[in-house]
Amino acid sequence: MSTSTPYPLQLELHADLHITRWRPLVQWLLAIPHYFVLAALFVAACVGIIVGLFGVLVTGEYPGRIRDFIVAVYGYSLRVEAYVGFLTDRYPPFSLGA
Repeated sequence: MSTSTPYPLQLELHADLHITRWRPLVQWLLAIPHYFVLAALFVAACVGIIVGLFGVLVTGEYPGRIRDFIVAVYGYSLRVEAYVGFLTDRYPPFSLGA
C-alpha cells in the first residue's frame, strides 16, 4: 500500500488565529443551554444503545434509525465542543442535523 502520507488519515484545521477579547469570558456561558440539551440527548442515546443491543441480538443488525440518532447526537456534541474550544465562531444550532 503506497500513499503520499505516512498516516492513513489527515486532519486539516482552518481556524481563525485571532480570538476577540470577549469570547473567552462569555463563550462558555453561551454554551450552557446546549449542555442541558446534550444531557437529555445523551440519556436518550444510552437508551437507544440498549435497545439497539437487543435489536442486534434479535435481528443480527443494528436498527438504522437508532444508529442515525446516536450518530446525530455525537455530531451535535462535537459541534458544541468545537464552539466551546474556540475552533469555530459559528454558534451551534439546536438541531441534530448538520
